[in-house]
Amino acid sequence: MLDTSTIRKVEDSIAGGGELVLRLALGITFFAHGRHKITDPNAFATFLKQLGVPAPQLSAWSVALLETVGAACLMLGIGTRPIGLALAVDMAVALAKVRIPKAPFTSGPEKSGWDSEFMLLASALALAFTGGGRFSIDHALGLNSNSGAPARG
Repeated sequence: MLDTSTIRKVEDSIAGGGELVLRLALGITFFAHGRHKITDPNAFATFLKQLGVPAPQLSAWSVALLETVGAACLMLGIGTRPIGLALAVDMAVALAKVRIPKAPFTSGPEKSGWDSEFMLLASALALAFTGGGRFSIDHALGLNSNSGAPARG
């Protein structure tokens, strides 16, 4: 039988792994979507203009850079909290302007829902709260206020 100290050593050795997995999954997903926007920002700006988004050209470039350069930084754990917050705002705007008015929450056989965008928003917001974790450049530079280690009560 394992004693408490052995269990704690194992827990402490893997603490921060959740943030790493979340950062990688979110970064890969946003990068894939941002890559299409940055290859043709004018088409994306036209789409934003049709939605009534102010300064569509500036907004298109901002979102394209956030979803590519920001996503790459997120995967490395650089600026995790501000990038997580910016991506959450990005998804909140996408949900409010595009998805929620036109689709049900869950996807079905004939219509895609907005559950995926909601999960992206929630995941990005989670990283804005938690930071990059122990396996991040933020942590290596001392910029992460939490150590990634579990709290002991």
